[in-house]
Amino acid sequence: MADKKSNLINNPTAPEIYADRAASLALRGNVARITFASDRAGSDPHMPESVVSGHLAMSVRGFLQLYGQMQSVVRQMEQSGLLKTQGESAKIAPKQAQNADSTTKKPATKRKPASKKS
Repeated sequence: MADKKSNLINNPTAPEIYADRAASLALRGNVARITFASDRAGSDPHMPESVVSGHLAMSVRGFLQLYGQMQSVVRQMEQSGLLKTQGESAKIAPKQAQNADSTTKKPATKRKPASKKS
């Protein structure tokens, strides 16, 4: 396929998939495969269940283009103050942290010890 852009034709019947997270990502041959998951209430309200909500398979080239677009969006979020960076780890700004889902696992980051106030 050539590097020139093609016209994008809208398909109103294309499915729209909601996901709370990417459950897995694998590269097999020349195909990147992403499995998406959504959380739902289970029998225990304190332990939500995670359910596969969809799969995406795309060429490595398309995956790299998606990665570039996602990096651009993250930079825009940082510039607008939606995300704040501390070293190399991105954190949700305090205003948005109040609305963050408490069941989401957060990556481990190195933290400075809190200073004691006398």
